[in-house]
Amino acid sequence: YPEDSWETVQAFYQTVNPQVALRLLAHKIQSPQEREALKALTVLEACMNECGQKFHNEVAKFRFLNELIKVIFFCNGTYLDS
Repeated sequence: YPEDSWETVQAFYQTVNPQVALRLLAHKIQSPQEREALKALTVLEACMNECGQKFHNEVAKFRFLNELIKVIFFCNGTYLDS
């Protein structure tokens, strides 16, 4: 999204604790508003590219991965069949 400020994204991942950042991102990724969810995924991608091992370790934890699984299997207000 061109209107997104790279400086804002940098400030986010440079100042926020990885656990807090992922909690916020997981919440936004689950947003019913597509634009908000996509922006959160963009920020997550930037964090994965720019942050170090501590952030990567937090992403790999079950807590965050479980939140992503919810997004994958919950579509349009109903759970997808497995």
